[in-house]
Amino acid sequence: MIRSTLTHHAPERLADATALLAEHGAAAAVLGGGTVLLPAMVRGERTHRHVVDLRRLELVFVQAEAGWAEIGAMTTYAQVLASGELTGSAALLRRAAAGITGGAQLRNQGTVAGSAAYANPASDMPGCLVAAGAVLRLHGPDGPREVPAAEFFRGAFTTALRPAEMVVTVRVPLRPARIGYYKLKLSESSWPIATAAVTVEVSADGVTSAAVTLGAVAAQPITIDVAEHLSAQGALRDEVGFDEFVRSRVDEPWDDELAPASYRREVAGVVARRALKQTEDGEQR
Repeated sequence: MIRSTLTHHAPERLADATALLAEHGAAAAVLGGGTVLLPAMVRGERTHRHVVDLRRLELVFVQAEAGWAEIGAMTTYAQVLASGELTGSAALLRRAAAGITGGAQLRNQGTVAGSAAYANPASDMPGCLVAAGAVLRLHGPDGPREVPAAEFFRGAFTTALRPAEMVVTVRVPLRPARIGYYKLKLSESSWPIATAAVTVEVSADGVTSAAVTLGAVAAQPITIDVAEHLSAQGALRDEVGFDEFVRSRVDEPWDDELAPASYRREVAGVVARRALKQTEDGEQR
């Protein structure tokens, strides 16, 4: 039960939504899927006098055009999972949505855009969005703007969102690629301790690019070029050397109640290698 006085707004235009956010400042919160905001308000961890609900803004869609897929801010994980539009590197989002922490309840309520805006280091989507080359389309008092996912995540629970801005759509390129995604967590209901999202692009001459993006191991996603560690066919050359290489790229690992920083750095190489193994001898999607 939310114990504070609360005014619910459900605008039908983006301009009205951002005007409300601008008017009420920190007293207002954006309500998308609500899987983080509402429990936090019930527990008293967050207090807002105004909630701006996005449900009437027609932001539920997954559509592809001109080599890009667009995902509306109110599109749930279940709808992402069911979409046939997310191919190539964009299929990383479907792969992550299939195993999202919380099971069917979270898949049917939580959203990709909401996860991005929350920017919890120990979550699936930040790393996947960076790995997929996603671009977040934002809307605020000054109108729309776009920010690449690699620049959107600024640190733990910190993003490039400006005051009164919100995420409207997530755009993902449909690049042909082999993909892999692996995460380590304590139990089905826990946040991830470490995640790895991999894209490998292969031509007739061999691997042209390969990158691992680590999530949950640091305050923001870490992308590592690993092409030199693969054979022309995309197989890993040296597992021990690869693990050490990945660990060496984690300078400031994330520390929380799930796992200490030292453990996150230690497992980063193994998690990355397991994700990369999924791409070996696979077809580009």
